[in-house]
Amino acid sequence: MNLYNKTIQELIDLNLIEYKQIDDIINKSRRKDVRERKRARAVVIKGVVLEKASALLVEAGAVVKHRTVWNGVGRTAYTRDEVLCALRTLRDDGILQNIRTSGNNFQVFWALAVQPEVPGFASIGDITPPE
Repeated sequence: MNLYNKTIQELIDLNLIEYKQIDDIINKSRRKDVRERKRARAVVIKGVVLEKASALLVEAGAVVKHRTVWNGVGRTAYTRDEVLCALRTLRDDGILQNIRTSGNNFQVFWALAVQPEVPGFASIGDITPPE
C-alpha cells in the first residue's frame, strides 16, 4: 500500500472521511480531466477549421456551409459538433460571420468577417470629395 492509500485509510479509520467522499473526489478528478482534454482538443480543432475556412474563403464574397468545412477537415477525424463549435468560436472572435438566408438551419452560410475588396470597385477611402 503506498503512502497516499495508507493516509486515506487512516482518515477513514478515524471516521474523518467516508468512502463516498473519496469516490466523489475521484469522480470530480476524472470529470476535470475530461474537460481539460476537451478544451485542449477544441483549441486544436479551432486552428484546423480556421486554416480550412481561410483556404475555402479566398475570393471576395465567398461563403461556405459548415458541411464543406467539416468534409475538408475530415469527417472521421472531427465530429460535426466539434467543427460547429470551432466555427462559432471563430465567429465570436470576429474572424468569421454567419449569414442566415432564412430561419431554416440548413441555410446558414459562413464567411470571413472582413471581406477582401472586390476588384473593380472602389472603397469609400478611394473617393475624393468634390472641390
